[in-house]
Amino acid sequence: MGTKVTEALLSLWKRLSSAFPSVPAKPLQIPTLQVCNQMTQVRGKAIVKIASRSNGTHAGIFEMSIQLRCRPRGYPEGKLQIDIDMSDSTVSGILTGTTFGQLTSTGKRTPTAYLNGRCKAGKAPGCRFWLMVVDNSEGDKGTPDVIGFLVLNEAGNRVAYGTGPVAQGDITVRAE
Repeated sequence: MGTKVTEALLSLWKRLSSAFPSVPAKPLQIPTLQVCNQMTQVRGKAIVKIASRSNGTHAGIFEMSIQLRCRPRGYPEGKLQIDIDMSDSTVSGILTGTTFGQLTSTGKRTPTAYLNGRCKAGKAPGCRFWLMVVDNSEGDKGTPDVIGFLVLNEAGNRVAYGTGPVAQGDITVRAE
């Protein structure tokens, strides 16, 4: 009896498969690969707490201060500082953005900015970073902003990372 049920299910699957050919998945849309969206601005101060990254000597937080904008027909300019205090990061303390290679943003209701560049941080010679900031705040409606970052040293080894909701503060992304 089990064999007949299996055969019936296979037959039904074949008929349904031919009636509804597979539709390719919609490709993920990423921001345009330009150096800087003309009117992108990112600014604010925020603290992200990640409970699983705290222990007896680390608070499990990173605190970011950012003020960046795109220069007309140019590269991003401004300031970025991340104070890292997480249990499994090689880098603890202040990370400072020194040059900014790209600042791209996308979205209207929850504008998201992507940034990369070079940095200075203890125990991270040749420091490079990638950062994502999501501005979910529309008048404090309950969804926190989200910040995620990755830091590599000159050998390409991860020395710090973190992604989480903003627990305190506010980040604004203007993508006009």
